[in-house]
Amino acid sequence: MTNERGGIGKTTLTCHIAWHLAEQGKRVVVLDLDKQCHSAGMLKAEFEQIGPVQSILDFDPNEEPPALACFKNTRQIVELTTDSPQQGQHIGAYVRAIRAGLAKHYDYCVIDTAPAWDGRNLMALIASDYVAVPLDPDKTARQSLNEISQSISLANKVRGEGNATRFGIVFNRVQTTSEVSKMLMDRIGQALPANVVPHTIPHREHMREAALLEIPVWRLAKDTRRSAPIVREVVSYIVDQAEREAA
Repeated sequence: MTNERGGIGKTTLTCHIAWHLAEQGKRVVVLDLDKQCHSAGMLKAEFEQIGPVQSILDFDPNEEPPALACFKNTRQIVELTTDSPQQGQHIGAYVRAIRAGLAKHYDYCVIDTAPAWDGRNLMALIASDYVAVPLDPDKTARQSLNEISQSISLANKVRGEGNATRFGIVFNRVQTTSEVSKMLMDRIGQALPANVVPHTIPHREHMREAALLEIPVWRLAKDTRRSAPIVREVVSYIVDQAEREAA
């Protein structure tokens, strides 16, 4: 989950993917790379907080970690930089080690990134089979996409030729009556037809309430027929795309 701007819905979508997979009985680990650790906070009731990210490499091979787990951001990852090809190779090697460690214990890894560009976000982009990009269709949307495109291009250089990161744009908090939003979504869809998730998340108070209660929107004790099915569709699509890329 990436967007170098804050308040765009990364954490909410990250947590809904994690909850969705957990309800299917999958073993799920969440890496919360944001220094504020909002995903870890929202998931704390069901996902065991088991350490900083680099401790993934310290798993005891004879012990099974919890089926639902969350690792938090640490300074070791914050201090990774991309100033040289050697540093990029170092990050690539670190990511491969993390993937190998997680694959022994978990079916899925969901990563929430920070609203800034640094080594944490590069690590996430290199590691991911599929990248979801929540995007608010407002006047900042095109600039956000330009930033994300540059970041993915850098990650692809580290990943190597023929192993490009695939991404999907999720239009989030859409004002369904706004002609400006519709025009922006149409333009982005025409420019990047293969990269737009075919389901949008409209602006709904239900989403804010669910986040405050730290539960998925489909568990709210009220009528959520205008919110929950749409979020399920988006989450299912992202999971399907990730599985296809990982196959």
